[in-house]
This record gives sequence, C-alpha cells and structure tokens, in this order.
Amino acid sequence: MINRFKVVLIYFYNMEIVINGCIVEINELPDIISFKNKTYQEIVNLKEELKEKEADLKKAETYLKYNCNHDWVTDSIDQMKGYKQGIIIKYCEKCELTFK
Repeated sequence: MINRFKVVLIYFYNMEIVINGCIVEINELPDIISFKNKTYQEIVNLKEELKEKEADLKKAETYLKYNCNHDWVTDSIDQMKGYKQGIIIKYCEKCELTFK
C-alpha cells in the first residue's frame, strides 16, 4: 500500500506598524505589500515636496542677500563634538543670513 501525503505549507506574516500613534499588526501578505507600496509613494512625494521647499528657501535667501540692509555680527558657537572649541560665524542680525 502506498501512503500519499499532501504537504501544505502555511506561512504566517506578522508585521507591526504604527499608524497615528497606534500599533497595528498586519498579517496578510497583500496588506503588507499594499503598505509597502503606499509607504514608497509617500517617500517619493515627500522627496518632491522637499525639493520644492528647498527651491523656495533658496529664492528667499537670494532675495534677502540683495535686498536686506545687512547688519553683520561676528559671534562664536560651540562645536557639537566635545564643546572644546568655538566656531566663529558672521551673520546678519536682521535677516539671519550667514556671511559666505
């Protein structure tokens, strides 16, 4: 007599994520894939938004560079590593641009 066995593989997917401060467990593969795709798209959108904000900042800095009646101040700030040595900086007291 020949014994035949059917092998059934059962995979369990458990992934915890945080949504609006709540821990949510995802345990279905399609849901995990959907979460991955949604997260990827959010990253793409944030990177694009960051590029736009950086361009806006550059425009504002350029405007201030040429239109502010600068009042330059020399100061020193502590270095983050060890706080042993200060770094000399020069900035405008009015518009806060640094002198380059």
